[in-house]
Amino acid sequence: MKKFGAVGVFGRANAGKSTLVNALVGERVSIVSKRPQTTRKRILGILTVEDCQLVFCDTPGLHGVKNKLDAFMHEEIMATVKGLQAGLYLVDLADIKPEDDKAYLSQLNPESDMPIFLVLNKKDLVEEDKVEFAVKLYHEFFPFNKVFAVSAGKNEGLEPLLKALKRAVPEGPHAYDSELYTSQSEREIVEEVVREVALQNFYQEVPHSIAVQVEQFCERENGKTYVEAQIYVEKESHKKIIIGKAGEGIKKLGLVARQRLNSLLGRDIFLQLWIKVRVNWRHDEQWVERLGYRKS
Repeated sequence: MKKFGAVGVFGRANAGKSTLVNALVGERVSIVSKRPQTTRKRILGILTVEDCQLVFCDTPGLHGVKNKLDAFMHEEIMATVKGLQAGLYLVDLADIKPEDDKAYLSQLNPESDMPIFLVLNKKDLVEEDKVEFAVKLYHEFFPFNKVFAVSAGKNEGLEPLLKALKRAVPEGPHAYDSELYTSQSEREIVEEVVREVALQNFYQEVPHSIAVQVEQFCERENGKTYVEAQIYVEKESHKKIIIGKAGEGIKKLGLVARQRLNSLLGRDIFLQLWIKVRVNWRHDEQWVERLGYRKS
């Protein structure tokens, strides 16, 4: 019999959820940056190993709701809880904040039959006694089924976690083709990769007001795939920073994003990027939806 399970991946912002999903699936499913709240939508990473298929739901990190985009991200977390067969709760061992985690965990139903595993991430950055301290501390306020100490960034400790998940999920038909590793469309992959490179290149200067929307995605007779995308920011000063002196900033962004996309999509991409200013778009519900952050 085949086995299938949807696995929710939860935790505070910047706990390493996207890095863990990418490591478990073995592909770049979710974008990664040092900034918290990089993940905005539920993103599905698909791992099929022999008769078992695990679908990892990478969720935004818990944070305060200050605008319409924050509200959307919070709803993404709550919606993910429904219909899961297992859950992973990540804690950054190098930045333990038990009160914040306790508030997050109170929103997950401890009475549910769904097994929830505590994953203590970044074990390579701390001493062993801190791992033991965290295990004891977190067991005091949530009935985790199992605890795993891992380093997602270094692919350490993942095999026992995968084995436990395979045992935990029920029998059932697979929902996706075995060759797929994400549910994202190619357009969505382009948008996420461009945003990832923008966040990485302008880490200090531009806050999380960047959004990316693909306007055109088409094949050309010369064999290239033409992609045109708009980068939205909230301030004119942010636009100038990304463009850079003599356009060098946007050129570098486009070059790195194009190389990344060629590898991910397995095709020759011609990437055309434009930048537009939309003041306070994160506070405008219509613009939040227009830029792809729609309620399920």
